[in-house]
Amino acid sequence: MTVLHRITSEYIEAEDRIRISGASPTGETVSLWLTQRLLGRLLKALLNWTAAGDDAHTELKNTFAQQAARADFKHQSPVAAQAAPFLASIVDLNHSAEVMTMCFRGGDSQSAQLTLQRQDVRQWLNILHDLWRNAGWPCELWPDWMEPKPSPSVAAPQITMH
Repeated sequence: MTVLHRITSEYIEAEDRIRISGASPTGETVSLWLTQRLLGRLLKALLNWTAAGDDAHTELKNTFAQQAARADFKHQSPVAAQAAPFLASIVDLNHSAEVMTMCFRGGDSQSAQLTLQRQDVRQWLNILHDLWRNAGWPCELWPDWMEPKPSPSVAAPQITMH
Protein backbone atom coordinates (compact mmCIF):
# COMPACT_ATOMS: atom_id res chain seq x y z
CA MET A 1 0.00 0.00 0.00
CA THR A 2 1.25 3.43 -0.93
CA VAL A 3 0.75 6.10 1.72
CA LEU A 4 0.10 9.42 0.03
CA HIS A 5 1.03 12.80 1.44
CA ARG A 6 0.16 14.96 -1.58
CA ILE A 7 -2.51 14.54 -4.27
CA THR A 8 -3.76 16.17 -7.43
CA SER A 9 -7.38 15.67 -8.45
CA GLU A 10 -8.53 16.23 -12.02
CA TYR A 11 -11.57 15.48 -14.13
CA ILE A 12 -10.61 13.61 -17.31
CA GLU A 13 -13.37 14.19 -19.84
CA ALA A 14 -12.40 11.32 -22.15
CA GLU A 15 -12.82 8.89 -19.22
CA ASP A 16 -15.69 10.78 -17.54
CA ARG A 17 -13.92 10.09 -14.24
CA ILE A 18 -11.87 11.82 -11.61
CA ARG A 19 -8.19 10.89 -11.58
CA ILE A 20 -6.29 11.17 -8.32
CA SER A 21 -2.51 11.31 -8.72
CA GLY A 22 -0.63 11.03 -5.47
CA ALA A 23 2.92 11.08 -4.19
CA SER A 24 4.36 9.38 -1.13
CA PRO A 25 7.01 10.98 1.07
CA THR A 26 9.61 8.81 -0.70
CA GLY A 27 8.58 10.14 -4.13
CA GLU A 28 6.66 7.05 -5.25
CA THR A 29 3.61 8.01 -7.30
CA VAL A 30 0.28 6.31 -7.81
CA SER A 31 -2.77 7.21 -9.87
CA LEU A 32 -6.30 5.98 -9.44
CA TRP A 33 -9.67 6.49 -11.04
CA LEU A 34 -12.80 7.38 -9.09
CA THR A 35 -16.08 6.82 -10.89
CA GLN A 36 -19.00 9.18 -10.33
CA ARG A 37 -20.85 6.41 -8.50
CA LEU A 38 -18.03 5.59 -6.05
CA LEU A 39 -17.16 9.24 -5.59
CA GLY A 40 -20.81 10.04 -4.79
CA ARG A 41 -20.76 7.49 -1.98
CA LEU A 42 -17.44 8.81 -0.68
CA LEU A 43 -18.67 12.39 -0.81
CA LYS A 44 -21.78 11.60 1.24
CA ALA A 45 -19.57 10.13 3.97
CA LEU A 46 -17.09 13.03 3.85
CA LEU A 47 -19.85 15.65 3.88
CA ASN A 48 -21.56 13.99 6.86
CA TRP A 49 -18.27 13.77 8.77
CA THR A 50 -17.29 17.33 7.89
CA ALA A 51 -20.63 18.99 8.65
CA ALA A 52 -20.45 20.83 11.95
CA GLY A 53 -23.31 20.53 14.41
CA ASP A 54 -26.99 19.88 14.20
CA ASP A 55 -28.43 23.10 15.57
CA ALA A 56 -30.19 26.04 13.93
CA HIS A 57 -26.85 27.54 12.89
CA THR A 58 -25.37 24.45 11.24
CA GLU A 59 -25.72 25.70 7.66
CA LEU A 60 -24.15 29.05 8.54
CA LYS A 61 -21.24 27.41 10.40
CA ASN A 62 -20.56 25.08 7.49
CA THR A 63 -20.78 27.92 4.96
CA PHE A 64 -18.19 29.92 6.89
CA ALA A 65 -15.96 26.86 7.38
CA GLN A 66 -16.05 26.05 3.65
CA GLN A 67 -15.31 29.66 2.70
CA ALA A 68 -12.39 29.70 5.15
CA ALA A 69 -11.06 26.44 3.69
CA ARG A 70 -11.33 27.86 0.16
CA ALA A 71 -9.57 31.08 1.17
CA ASP A 72 -6.82 29.20 3.03
CA PHE A 73 -6.02 26.89 0.10
CA LYS A 74 -2.40 27.18 -1.04
CA HIS A 75 -1.75 26.15 -4.64
CA GLN A 76 1.13 23.75 -5.13
CA SER A 77 2.68 22.17 -8.16
CA PRO A 78 0.54 19.24 -9.32
CA VAL A 79 1.54 15.63 -8.81
CA ALA A 80 2.35 14.24 -12.26
CA ALA A 81 0.33 11.18 -13.24
CA GLN A 82 3.27 8.90 -14.02
CA ALA A 83 1.88 5.49 -13.14
CA ALA A 84 -0.95 3.76 -14.99
CA PRO A 85 -4.11 4.49 -12.97
CA PHE A 86 -5.97 1.71 -11.24
CA LEU A 87 -9.73 1.75 -10.84
CA ALA A 88 -10.70 2.17 -7.19
CA SER A 89 -13.64 -0.09 -6.41
CA ILE A 90 -13.68 0.29 -2.62
CA VAL A 91 -12.85 3.13 -0.26
CA ASP A 92 -12.36 2.17 3.38
CA LEU A 93 -12.85 5.05 5.80
CA ASN A 94 -11.46 5.41 9.29
CA HIS A 95 -11.76 8.63 11.26
CA SER A 96 -11.37 10.36 14.57
CA ALA A 97 -12.76 13.76 15.51
CA GLU A 98 -10.26 15.67 13.36
CA VAL A 99 -8.59 13.14 11.03
CA MET A 100 -10.02 11.12 8.12
CA THR A 101 -8.10 8.21 6.60
CA MET A 102 -9.21 6.84 3.24
CA CYS A 103 -7.85 3.62 1.78
CA PHE A 104 -8.60 3.35 -1.94
CA ARG A 105 -8.54 -0.27 -3.11
CA GLY A 106 -8.67 -1.76 -6.58
CA GLY A 107 -8.07 -5.16 -8.12
CA ASP A 108 -4.76 -7.04 -7.91
CA SER A 109 -4.05 -5.78 -4.37
CA GLN A 110 -3.66 -2.20 -5.59
CA SER A 111 -4.21 0.34 -2.83
CA ALA A 112 -3.35 3.84 -1.72
CA GLN A 113 -3.97 5.48 1.62
CA LEU A 114 -4.64 9.17 2.22
CA THR A 115 -4.96 10.77 5.66
CA LEU A 116 -6.33 14.32 5.89
CA GLN A 117 -7.06 16.75 8.70
CA ARG A 118 -10.60 18.20 8.80
CA GLN A 119 -9.49 21.48 7.13
CA ASP A 120 -7.73 19.50 4.37
CA VAL A 121 -10.90 17.46 3.80
CA ARG A 122 -12.86 20.71 3.42
CA GLN A 123 -10.31 21.98 0.89
CA TRP A 124 -10.46 18.71 -1.05
CA LEU A 125 -14.26 18.90 -1.00
CA ASN A 126 -14.00 22.35 -2.60
CA ILE A 127 -11.78 20.93 -5.33
CA LEU A 128 -14.08 17.95 -5.91
CA HIS A 129 -17.12 20.23 -5.96
CA ASP A 130 -15.52 22.38 -8.68
CA LEU A 131 -14.52 19.28 -10.69
CA TRP A 132 -17.99 17.77 -10.26
CA ARG A 133 -19.65 20.94 -11.58
CA ASN A 134 -17.17 21.21 -14.49
CA ALA A 135 -17.97 17.59 -15.39
CA GLY A 136 -21.65 18.52 -15.65
CA TRP A 137 -22.66 15.78 -13.21
CA PRO A 138 -25.95 16.17 -11.27
CA CYS A 139 -25.39 18.33 -8.18
CA GLU A 140 -28.20 17.08 -5.91
CA LEU A 141 -25.85 15.46 -3.40
CA TRP A 142 -24.00 18.72 -2.67
CA PRO A 143 -25.40 20.77 0.24
CA ASP A 144 -26.05 24.49 -0.24
CA TRP A 145 -23.19 25.36 2.11
CA MET A 146 -20.70 23.97 -0.43
CA GLU A 147 -21.56 26.65 -2.99
CA PRO A 148 -18.88 29.35 -3.20
CA LYS A 149 -20.27 32.66 -2.06
CA PRO A 150 -19.40 35.84 -3.96
CA SER A 151 -17.10 38.21 -2.16
CA PRO A 152 -18.87 41.31 -0.95
CA SER A 153 -18.00 44.25 -3.12
CA VAL A 154 -17.21 47.59 -1.62
CA ALA A 155 -19.42 50.26 -3.06
CA ALA A 156 -17.62 53.36 -4.23
CA PRO A 157 -18.53 56.38 -2.15
CA GLN A 158 -20.92 58.68 -3.91
CA ILE A 159 -19.87 62.26 -4.20
CA THR A 160 -22.53 64.90 -4.27
CA MET A 161 -21.60 68.18 -5.85
CA HIS A 162 -23.80 71.29 -5.89
